[in-house]
Amino acid sequence: MSLSNKLRKLRDSRNWSQQTLADMMNMDRSTVSRYETGRSIPNYQTVVRFADLYQVDKEYLVGELDQLLPKVEEPGYITKENPPDHDLGIILHLLQQEPELKKNLLDIHLMPAKRRAFFIELITYQIKAIKKHKNI
Repeated sequence: MSLSNKLRKLRDSRNWSQQTLADMMNMDRSTVSRYETGRSIPNYQTVVRFADLYQVDKEYLVGELDQLLPKVEEPGYITKENPPDHDLGIILHLLQQEPELKKNLLDIHLMPAKRRAFFIELITYQIKAIKKHKNI
């Protein structure tokens, strides 16, 4: 299956619109459309971001890039991924156990910056207040 078909299938399986995916990836909806139709090829970092967002093994998507991208014989730089963050693994596990939390966090992510900042501050305040009163 081609990369474009895989991207479309993954998005459809989550019932996300192209606009929703574009908002989560911080890109234009038309860019998502071009990736899904095969008119454009995403770079390696973008494909890894798609894999992270869809929670699939990056090789499932990255393997297609070797066939799509031209072979370059000249030496160049290799972009390395960030080392694994243990806290992100814990958070991912929590999100898998609590689908409502995941939905709410996606809603917060899609909010305008000021509203998102308000909700983040509100959540942070609530957690600090609970910790403070727990110690009393």
